[in-house]
Amino acid sequence: MNFALGVKTLMGESSSTENIEKQLICPICLEMFTKPIVILPCQHNLCRKCASDVFQASNPLWQSRGPVSVSAGGRFRCPSCRHEIVLDRHGVYGLRRNLLVENIIDIYKQESTRSLPKAEQQQQLLMCEEHAEEKINIYCLTCETPTCSMCKVFGVHKDCDVAPLQTIYKRKKNELREGIAVLVTGNDRVQALISQMEDICRTIEENGRKQKQQLCDKFDTLYTILDERKKELIDSIIREQDLKLCHVRSLIRHHGDHLEVAVKLVETAIQSMEEPQMAAFLQSAKEVFKK
Repeated sequence: MNFALGVKTLMGESSSTENIEKQLICPICLEMFTKPIVILPCQHNLCRKCASDVFQASNPLWQSRGPVSVSAGGRFRCPSCRHEIVLDRHGVYGLRRNLLVENIIDIYKQESTRSLPKAEQQQQLLMCEEHAEEKINIYCLTCETPTCSMCKVFGVHKDCDVAPLQTIYKRKKNELREGIAVLVTGNDRVQALISQMEDICRTIEENGRKQKQQLCDKFDTLYTILDERKKELIDSIIREQDLKLCHVRSLIRHHGDHLEVAVKLVETAIQSMEEPQMAAFLQSAKEVFKK
């Protein structure tokens, strides 16, 4: 929020400065007028060097030696209004200087230099690689590269669309500020989302621990109940087993005693069978039958 407010404030402060700069830009080099500045009959202004370059391009056979030419004059069209400018034998040196604009530019540069960051002051010293004496002062919109006015007038960018370097610099810088603001806002949203998901992860982990603890407690209780029931059932089985064993063992003892008596009776009967005397046999057999 503070970042966006700072960008808007900076744009508001620079708008008036940009309006002044637009009035002091040469339509040829797209840079602030360079002294001496000449005023054309149509009341538009040009740097004398830019006017000379345009005049030389329109009149390639015109040769000058200083302010006075040895040949006739020539003509060219104003780059602002396309009005045809007719020059005498003095060429562009015959045009009047616009001292008022020169003084305004001097004052403006002094004020601008005071507040201009060191990085921007150093940046203004960059020179063109193709034209060593020309500063890089315009930006080719077609090729998307900084260049100089000579490259636009006579060089590889002659047919390209260009704009003042300072204008593109400020525009791109403002776009980058706005992009940074968007990224910062997006990063804040992503960070908030990440924090929210981290909270969700912690909640899931805590719920998982609680569920596992509850499950373990329930199973421990169930284990206790089953263990107690197991002991009860084992005790019941042992009691029933002992009871049945006791009953069966008593039957075994009873039948064992009966068997012992029966064996003795068989022995007695056998002895009776061996008795040779009939009277004695009958007497002993009578006792055997009773038993």
